Amino acid sequence: MISTEGRLANYPFALLSELRDAANEHGYRIGPEEAGGWIFFRSASAPGEIALAAASANGPFFVSISLQGVAQALHYNAAGPSAKGHAGAFMFATRDALRTGVQATYQLSVSLPDFPLEKYERAVSGLGETEGARVQKFRIGQDIFREALIEFWNGTCPLSGISTPCLLRASHLRPWSHCETDSQRLDVHNGLLLSPLWDAAVDAGLVTFDDSGRVLPSDRLEDAARDALNINTAPIIKLSERHLRYLSYHRSHVWVRV
Repeated sequence: MISTEGRLANYPFALLSELRDAANEHGYRIGPEEAGGWIFFRSASAPGEIALAAASANGPFFVSISLQGVAQALHYNAAGPSAKGHAGAFMFATRDALRTGVQATYQLSVSLPDFPLEKYERAVSGLGETEGARVQKFRIGQDIFREALIEFWNGTCPLSGISTPCLLRASHLRPWSHCETDSQRLDVHNGLLLSPLWDAAVDAGLVTFDDSGRVLPSDRLEDAARDALNINTAPIIKLSERHLRYLSYHRSHVWVRV
């Protein structure tokens, strides 16, 4: 683990401005507050807190993260110790890498399971159990789930590269009606952000994925559809361990293998 102990205690104005811009441009606009060599920021639209630091104007740079789930999900060079009360810290060699790290932190913060569920529960708290209320709850849940997937996948279908919002669908791996809890329904790891054709194929069980993220087509997928989806050259999608239980369900209960 790389040490953060070499971070500056007092920041020149230009460097402080640069750290502030890195936070502000990626969703963290409340702050800064400085303590122990860390510059702290929060967001009005994402839970948790981050702290930024630098060893010099040329780096390396550090990001400390308060949310345990986000710290566990990030795959950067770990650094320590983190800011007081935080779950973990990471080192970035360049300014561009720092901005990428802050952006990834924000995206995970608003899309990890607890946040969409909390947002949904607040939104439906005044609704009853009538037929109309259930329809409304479904629509609210779908909208929140889609928003979380857009953040998680950076607004882009990982298979087609399409990023036009109206051409993106929130595709469940374990279907909404098959989920046992709202937590499963709104878990960002239970979905993929897909273009319409990929979404339809996943929903119909005509394609699925192995645990490495490689596409597995059904024998029932016709040649014209294979060509339209570019099955033979489809990229391997980057998945986390949290996706795997939902993928297993999709392969067992949705995928039509033959």
